[in-house]
Amino acid sequence: MSAVVLSALVAVACGVILWASVPPVVDFPFAALAGSALLVLGVVWVTLTLIGWFRYRTWRASVIAPAVVVCTAGLVMVDAPFRLGFQLSRGALTSAAAECSVSYDDRRIGVYDVWTTNRNGDDGCLFYIRGGLIDSVGLAYMPSGAPYLGKPRHDGDIGYEHLAGDWYRFVKQF
Repeated sequence: MSAVVLSALVAVACGVILWASVPPVVDFPFAALAGSALLVLGVVWVTLTLIGWFRYRTWRASVIAPAVVVCTAGLVMVDAPFRLGFQLSRGALTSAAAECSVSYDDRRIGVYDVWTTNRNGDDGCLFYIRGGLIDSVGLAYMPSGAPYLGKPRHDGDIGYEHLAGDWYRFVKQF
């Protein structure tokens, strides 16, 4: 019974990590809190697994929690939560980029919480999305291409990473 409860708590913490990985850059405060919870749950897991093994000669239910953690780590490492969020939001983002009205009001576009929308050049549009820690992050629609691919070179600079078609993920360094 305790392995089932522990596995459910691990699944909740892993769900928070997956949710925090949907923005272009991991939403660090949520991921850090869930990671801390996983560390505590890991200590509890080791303790309960050792007790279960030595006292009851059982261990099968105790493999659920590590399996959930390994699956979550794999999904985050291959950027699956972000890629899925982007694919689900691509149509709504493309529609918003067509008009690209400058906005400083919070609004939801697809699965993303966009807090600012700015024009970038004649045909580009930057969507600043909640996520990251210190730097601003978001998605950019740039039919003419990004001016620079790679990490930001200095403060105030934007680094772009190509996603698909005219879409880029960006980080603006502060």
